[in-house]
Amino acid sequence: MKRLGVALILLILLAFLWSIHARVVENRTHTHAITPATNPSLQSPGNEPITAQQYKKLLGFGIDVDWMSFPRVHRYYFYWRSKGVNIPEYFKKVGFSNVRIRVGADVVNNKTALAQLGEIVNDTLRAGLIPIITYTAPELRNDPTSEKAQEHFILWWKTVAEYFKGTSYLLSYDLLIESSGPIKDYPNVLNKVYAQTIAEIRKIDPYRLVFITPARVSSPFYLKYLNVTHDGYILAEWHIYAGGPKHCTYNMTLIESAINASLAWSKKTGIPTWVGAWRPFWFSKKDKSVQCPIRADVDFGKVMASALWNAGIPYDINADVWFFNIENLTWYQDKLPVLRAVLHSSSST
Repeated sequence: MKRLGVALILLILLAFLWSIHARVVENRTHTHAITPATNPSLQSPGNEPITAQQYKKLLGFGIDVDWMSFPRVHRYYFYWRSKGVNIPEYFKKVGFSNVRIRVGADVVNNKTALAQLGEIVNDTLRAGLIPIITYTAPELRNDPTSEKAQEHFILWWKTVAEYFKGTSYLLSYDLLIESSGPIKDYPNVLNKVYAQTIAEIRKIDPYRLVFITPARVSSPFYLKYLNVTHDGYILAEWHIYAGGPKHCTYNMTLIESAINASLAWSKKTGIPTWVGAWRPFWFSKKDKSVQCPIRADVDFGKVMASALWNAGIPYDINADVWFFNIENLTWYQDKLPVLRAVLHSSSST
């Protein structure tokens, strides 16, 4: 009986030790499965300066957003924010990696707008998205030769640079939303204000990534007229089919020529490029009911996205209001096939 009791105690002790061992193994396995890479640049890429070439690889697929440019969208953004909803998380979950935040407010004289832009940037970073601020610059685009307009443009960006100094290096500045309007015919004015603006930003934030866009409605064929000193933190931004393929017809030769022009310019200058706006569908401005069939939109979306993907050029589509209903936080069902075509271009070729 005595030996039986000892054996029983030993069995219980062994079972106890085995259960502890099993838990240790389980915990180690679980920890191994969720531990991120130990490379600090992968864990927190925004803590240290990011070169233009590195940033190009991080940009991926993005979307232009009107959270700071359309009054209705802006109103709903901050309504939902007051309810604890982080709008950028919806864009992260669907597959975007960056958002191009279009800003129309005069942040020089409107400090509330500047603070709200700061909140949007913080929301975006918390959601795991790259925030890119771009300025609509109506005064410069409409009156490019005005010294006052040029000075205000520079001051606008100086104000932004001072406010966001110390923010994650994932945040970048796209100086001009598009060279449309009268400014399109003034490449020399663009070069002048770009040089002066970048100089002011560099005094405040030496390693902040900055985008410049060429003349002629941000045409890739006008990249060659840009005159900027490349300091390793400059990228160029261009547009193609920003309003979609008119009457549902796209020109593949034009797409290939635009890509080749941008690649040749990048090779010559060392400055990477990014397509900041293209729209994967078209509708008539006179009558919005006149639209392309969904099959045509999907076809164009696949062709365009695949062409850019294969060329190694990141892109943003135009724009959130056509895909996301910010009033009820849902994606428009009729545009989901187009969105899938754009977001999964790498697997559609």
